[in-house]
Amino acid sequence: MNKNLFSFFRICHQWFGLIGGWFLFVLFVSGTISIYDKEITQWMQPELGMYAPTASVSSTALDQAYDSWKQHKQIRKNLIALPSSRDPFIRVLHAQDNMLQGNVIHPQNGNIIPVRATGGGYFIDSFHNNLFIGRFIGGAILLIVGIAFIFVIISGVVIYLPKIVKNAFFVYPKPHTVRFKSDLHTISGFFFLPFLFVVAISGVLFLAPRYLPNTQPLPNAVQTKQHKEFSQQSIRPDLLTLLNKAQIYFNTMPGAILFTKKEVRFIEGDEKQIARLKNYVAFDKKTQQISSFSKKPTIITLVNQTLLGIHTIRSGGHFFRVIFAIMGIGSSVLIACGLLFYSNRKRNSLISMHSIPQRLFYRITEGITIGIIMGTLIAMITFLWSNRLLPAELSTRINWEINCFFISFFLVLGVSIMGSILEKIKYTWLNLTFIFSGLCLLLPFLNYIQTAPYFMAAIHNSNYLYLITDAVIFTCGIIFLRLFFYIKSKGIH
Repeated sequence: MNKNLFSFFRICHQWFGLIGGWFLFVLFVSGTISIYDKEITQWMQPELGMYAPTASVSSTALDQAYDSWKQHKQIRKNLIALPSSRDPFIRVLHAQDNMLQGNVIHPQNGNIIPVRATGGGYFIDSFHNNLFIGRFIGGAILLIVGIAFIFVIISGVVIYLPKIVKNAFFVYPKPHTVRFKSDLHTISGFFFLPFLFVVAISGVLFLAPRYLPNTQPLPNAVQTKQHKEFSQQSIRPDLLTLLNKAQIYFNTMPGAILFTKKEVRFIEGDEKQIARLKNYVAFDKKTQQISSFSKKPTIITLVNQTLLGIHTIRSGGHFFRVIFAIMGIGSSVLIACGLLFYSNRKRNSLISMHSIPQRLFYRITEGITIGIIMGTLIAMITFLWSNRLLPAELSTRINWEINCFFISFFLVLGVSIMGSILEKIKYTWLNLTFIFSGLCLLLPFLNYIQTAPYFMAAIHNSNYLYLITDAVIFTCGIIFLRLFFYIKSKGIH
């Protein structure tokens, strides 16, 4: 290969990988966690553990859901989420503060279940999709990062594929060396390459249509007119009858119910097929007959929506979710290794740098890397801690949960930058890994102390979600406690 072209790829991989890597680590961690967004929402509403899961839906519950929906029908995005194997409750959701919120209704007796308000998995989804700074601006940032990520993947293949072939997967057997981190980054990158490429392409395909012509939402004036038309419709539709017809049409329980002026629209559930087609069947409110339905997609649309379906893991059950979670964790480790390899290499060359601004720049860069990695992890666990510590009756508890997340993230980021500037890298790593480990190890105990009646009721109802979640969190604490002792004994190289 031409040396100039090879040098171009190396520069692309280095700088796109550094700046984009900061965003990508956040995205991969939040994306991996959001694989279990519904389960996380249930964990953050422990009151649901008192109720045994049920597969059937009553007319009373649907009527109550419709009455709850009417309270927020003036909001453009609102829906009724129907029970599923992952979330066996009816949720009446509306868009507010960049995420979905709403009531939880028992699918049999129709009672509104008194649960604590929480950002739950909806916040993590929003953070993953737009960094919680708005659909348009946040999406634009992530679209740029996604395109840069594709360049990082291509440049990484060009640079490291010959190296992999030449060394035949030989790893230098001394974990404290920079060479080991380089080999680990290279081989893990090769192993996760198909997953990374699908995620990058599907992410760009998901975001790009927002910024193409004729894809913007309707003007507010038109939306207001539609909502006025909604308000004139006071007749409650027979939702149970329509739900039974939709079940026959899809041969499974639909995922959600949407309402228009004249129609009740049922959206196909996520677990039916891989492609993200948003199949629907709509019924006329007056005649209760099918008035419209989704059309068969074109080949191009099917390929596009299949990639998006893989990205969002629409089907495959628990097995594929576990596989994707493992791939997400591995990709996060890959990105972290790449960022740390760059920081270590630059730190080793600081001695030969005579320019103070240049040395300060690379120290700040290393501090940002540490802050991004540990700040994201500590912010996530702090988000869960705040859910248990904030009073359940606090009216603004959702805002406080989110505030705790961002406060802890930027606090860790600031401490990391300061520690790097003061040349206290080892102590910074030690303190942050110990804090994260301690928060993970103690959270299950706090959870049991705070929610013991709900926890025991869930186990009695054969609902082990809370127990499994606590076990996963505790395992993370053990892993980082081991990392803490490793750093303490070996130091950072």
